[in-house]
Amino acid sequence: MLSFGKRLKEIRKGAQLTQAELAEKLMVSVQSISKWECDNAMPDIVQIVPLAAILGVTTDCLLGVGGDEKADRKTLYEKTEKISKGIDPVYSRTDHAYYECYELYKQHIKKYPLDCEVKLRCAECLIRLLYYGAGSREEKDRLYDETENLLSSLIHFDQDITRVIDAKQMLVILYLYHNDFANAEEIAAGLPQRGNIKALMDIEIYSKKNDYNKCIEIAERMCNDAVHDYYRALANKARRISLLGEDRKQEAISAWYQLLGCIRYNDKISDDITIHTKWLYSALNNLANDYIAIGEIGKAFDVIEELANILIRDYKKCKESGEEAVAAEIKSNFKFYLHSCYNLCFHSDDNIISEDPRFKKCEQMLYSVD
Repeated sequence: MLSFGKRLKEIRKGAQLTQAELAEKLMVSVQSISKWECDNAMPDIVQIVPLAAILGVTTDCLLGVGGDEKADRKTLYEKTEKISKGIDPVYSRTDHAYYECYELYKQHIKKYPLDCEVKLRCAECLIRLLYYGAGSREEKDRLYDETENLLSSLIHFDQDITRVIDAKQMLVILYLYHNDFANAEEIAAGLPQRGNIKALMDIEIYSKKNDYNKCIEIAERMCNDAVHDYYRALANKARRISLLGEDRKQEAISAWYQLLGCIRYNDKISDDITIHTKWLYSALNNLANDYIAIGEIGKAFDVIEELANILIRDYKKCKESGEEAVAAEIKSNFKFYLHSCYNLCFHSDDNIISEDPRFKKCEQMLYSVD
């Protein structure tokens, strides 16, 4: 449990007050506030009520007595879920339910001002009220300021990184409510690239600016990233099954075909060769190895021939489209891609593969390409 001093400090920070500002409002010295927060002294009993009022919390909360935060939060969620039941969170324009939830969140936060989880939910509710509510301009301005304070408090003081990222995304949406692009872009710039979190907020910003071409550009990049991530997951699955040994090779072969099926489907709707190269060649390499490992040499050569033809096709396509760098990279790795088809499987007699006429023909095809 937090000491009084630490609790006071956290609540003061959450209220976005400096020691000097709190001292001025309470009409005491800054040194007094510092002593209280360092647990070197306690405020007089007559100062507890005004101190709690200034900080916007109950006296019980300030003193750390009474209440069961987890139980109260559970009850709160049960109430808000009941109110929100049946409301579409995207398309609903009914604001009375959001007001009811907001009031419940606000009461809870007043009692438990350090409950960051509820603060985040409250901020989300407030944003919906701003965008969809029918309040007056004065009311909307008040809600805007309250939302900004809540989110800023979370960003600066919450220890949960996931919640901080969520709060930053909400703050971007909040700033876009007033077309405050400078602040929205500043917050978005600090979001992680991973998981397309920043990209999603960039789309929101450019959409608000009516720059839809930029939105499409970012969305296409996100699609390509998502395709790579999906291929990576399927490849990891197939490779790990393969490593379990010969008894699981048929299962691994099915997993490689699952990856190949996804790649071929995507190739029908995308002309970007860079999306499939790494995954397609690797999948065929490993598929050939797994066939070799279980003695199905004929099927392995079918895969090797397919790989050789695809390498040549991709190389020529890049040359014809002027993508010289990509073409050069594919050609420089012809030997690597082809010979990986039997080097990875640790076959007891590799020469059976490399000296076979079908393999020699594939080598000749690749090495004779201009």
